[in-house]
Order: sequence, then structure tokens, then C-alpha cells
Amino acid sequence: MALEFSWQLPLCGPDGASEWGARPGQWIQLAQAVEYAGIDGLWIPGGAPCADSLGVAAALCAHTRQLHLTVSVPPEVVLPAALAATLQSLQSISANRVRLHLPDSERDSLRHAFGEWLNRDQRSERIGEYLEILQRLLSGDETGFNYGGRYFQLENAGFARRQLPAPPLLLDDSQNTALIAAHAGTCLLRPSAPAWLEQEVQRLRSAQPALNFACTFGLIQGDSEALAWDAAARHLAVDVQALPARAALPRLSRDRHPLRRFEIHPNLLQLQPGQPLYLVGTPQQIATRLQELHGLGIEHIVIQGQPAVSEVLRFGERILPLLHEQGLRKERLHHGQ
Repeated sequence: MALEFSWQLPLCGPDGASEWGARPGQWIQLAQAVEYAGIDGLWIPGGAPCADSLGVAAALCAHTRQLHLTVSVPPEVVLPAALAATLQSLQSISANRVRLHLPDSERDSLRHAFGEWLNRDQRSERIGEYLEILQRLLSGDETGFNYGGRYFQLENAGFARRQLPAPPLLLDDSQNTALIAAHAGTCLLRPSAPAWLEQEVQRLRSAQPALNFACTFGLIQGDSEALAWDAAARHLAVDVQALPARAALPRLSRDRHPLRRFEIHPNLLQLQPGQPLYLVGTPQQIATRLQELHGLGIEHIVIQGQPAVSEVLRFGERILPLLHEQGLRKERLHHGQ
């Protein structure tokens, strides 16, 4: 498969109150730049500190034509029948460009913010019922059905459904393996070293051979290697000397930029386990690393880039052509062809 990219829309900052994220006009501007640059899609995060991802996606449908819109919706936020109805509306007005990501809210403890206090086993049972209902409602095969489960009861559900393609579903790798294998088309892997990513791909593909994989990376590029690492230091704004000298992840030995002692793989920076993973380097270095990640089985890269149109265009002008030369990209087609 070709390598696909989505640019993450920064609706909220790490503190949940990004100034940039409070300017809807800039969401539109960035989405249009992503489409113009030849990037495949936009990733619209969701959760307690963010703007409503479904509402943002609806607004962006009117300002884009080809861009895939991946909406991240914590399953604690909306009931499955209500989500199915909203997704059908989004599919209709976007010409079938919507994808759905149901995150594992346990990762960020978002479930507490939405009032859910189930234990892990109960949450697994609940999301299983949720997925079963959602897929039946989106399948278009039935005119209505009743459902009686432990967490959800429905009567004559789906009576207003339309014949539209169901949005592709993405689940996090921390979800139950059986649920991923039964319901997901793509699994979102947590940012980790390539060796771990490869093992996780192999583990999950043993349960579902047709499963696709995505992973999230920050992106910091420079005209030279030294400039890229200087840019990383400015962007991260961290006191390198104040960070712990020992960490759980193995580090590469680097005698140059001090930040490079947190380089866990060539051109891959992670300050601490569980924190974001950054691609750092020249366009050629980043393209090489993306080729390696694709070889591990990752077909979809979600870019947590800076919220600047110039960064989007630089990626489209400098990195995508290199991937085309490597045969990792496919020609974009207009929807409906």
C-alpha cells in the first residue's frame, strides 16, 4: 500500500487552552493548505479540552473538496445511535470523506472528564456493545432493529438511515485485541521506537492479517541536520540539562547537539517514554525514515506539525516529491472517480 498522511488540526494545546485553537478561521486556512499541498487528510482530535470534532468537521466540509476528514470522538461523549446519525450527515455533505477514530480514553483519563467510572473490563464490554451497534446502524442492511445489552438498549434503531458508505474505523492499539480484529480497519499505534512498532504490527496482524496501521509523529525539518536540531530545541523549549539523565528507552550516542542524547533511533526524538515522538532532520533524512516506517507496516502517518501554513507547504514541496520518487505515494484522484 502507498504511504498516506494526515495533518493534525491543533484544536487545543498541551494545556487544553491553545490560543491558536480558538480561531476557527485558521482551521479553515490550514485545512485548505493541507489539501493544496497534496496531503491526504486532516486529523481532527476530540476530547474534553478540544472543540467538538464533529462540529469542526462539518464546518470544514464546506471549505475542502478532496481532503479525508478523520474525526476523533471519545465513545463517552455521544451515544452510538446519535453518533451514527451524525456520521451519516457528515458522509452526505462531505461526499464520503469522513473517517472515524474512537480513542481509548483511558490513555488520557478523559473518561473521568465525561463522567465514566467503569473499570477496564467493563469498559471493554461497553465498547464492544458500542461498536456492534454502530456498525449495524451504519451498514444500511436493516431498516430497524432492537438491541438489548448490558450497557445499551435500543428500540427500532436505524429507522432513518440512508444508503451511504460507513466511515472507515480506527481504534487504538491499547484496546482489546479481539475488538480491534473484529471491527477496525486501521489500528493507531502509540509513538514508540521502530523495533517496538514492528513487534506490535506483527502481533496484531496475527489476529487480523488485513489490518492497517497508523502512527503519530511530530515533524521538525531543517535545510541542514544541524539547523533541524536547533529548530527542535526551539520548538520543544525544554531545558535539556534538567531532564533525567537516565530513561527507560535506549538512546543513541551523539556528541553533537545536546538534544540528540534523546534520539532513540536515527532522526527520531523522544524526550521521555510515552511522550510525543518527533521526526527531526533534513527533508531527505525524513523521507528515508518514513520509507523505513512504511517498511515496518505503517501505512498512515499522522503529523503533529506546527500550526503554520508555511510548514504544511514545506512538507508538500520538499518531502512528498521524495516519497513519490521512492514509489511510496499514489496519484490523488478526485472523489467520485
